[in-house]
Amino acid sequence: MARNNTLTEIPQRVWTPLTNADATAVRVQNRSPSAILLSATNGATEPSDLNGALELGAGQTMAADLTLAQLWPGVSGANRLWAWSDMDPLITTVSVSHA
Repeated sequence: MARNNTLTEIPQRVWTPLTNADATAVRVQNRSPSAILLSATNGATEPSDLNGALELGAGQTMAADLTLAQLWPGVSGANRLWAWSDMDPLITTVSVSHA
């Protein structure tokens, strides 16, 4: 199932799924005043730690012109995207689109 320009809230220090189904590429815009971390997995199981996560700064956008497999080459079959925030105590909001 696709998500088109969906706003997703990221609670503090909890891996939050940005994709609600398998996805090849995802566009994410960080709409918060703080950086977030992004990580990919193969399947719906959340990442086990922060290793390999990419940082997306405040106000930045990760375009969908690269696949999850290209961004996380060490994750075989990467098809789900997750976000992590350290922002305290506010909830971080991101805009997400994927097919």
